[in-house]
Amino acid sequence: LPGQNSQEAVVSTQSTGDLDGLTPQQVKAVLTLLHERDSATLGTVATLDKLFSFSAYKNCDILAAWCRLAIKVRHKPIVPVALDFVTRQGRMKYVRPIYRDLFAWPEQSARAVNAFNEKKQFYMGICRSMVTKDLQSILVSQERMG
Repeated sequence: LPGQNSQEAVVSTQSTGDLDGLTPQQVKAVLTLLHERDSATLGTVATLDKLFSFSAYKNCDILAAWCRLAIKVRHKPIVPVALDFVTRQGRMKYVRPIYRDLFAWPEQSARAVNAFNEKKQFYMGICRSMVTKDLQSILVSQERMG
């Protein structure tokens, strides 16, 4: 397709039924690979969400992987989804990486900090402590850079 990179051209030919044969673990693995390999673009993520409604998934593993991928490419519609997820989900394996990603996104950092501060009593002590440590580390790094 004109004006699209090869990945976006492939994604645009997919249909909603393309995930039917995959297990949740396989879907999560695909999203994780896209995140780890830096191979997704903002356009790819927007198309994937339109086709597969990942932002509305109820499976925590898939939703967490989706949030991380969408945050990485700065897909703004994911921010309320991610904040809702981390303020409802108390498991550190989901909460900490998503907050860390949001804290590192300059345009969304303050929003993430506010959400964390409003809900931090909800989290277990170790989770609250580790997210606080991540936040402090990111703030120190940002001060050094700017």
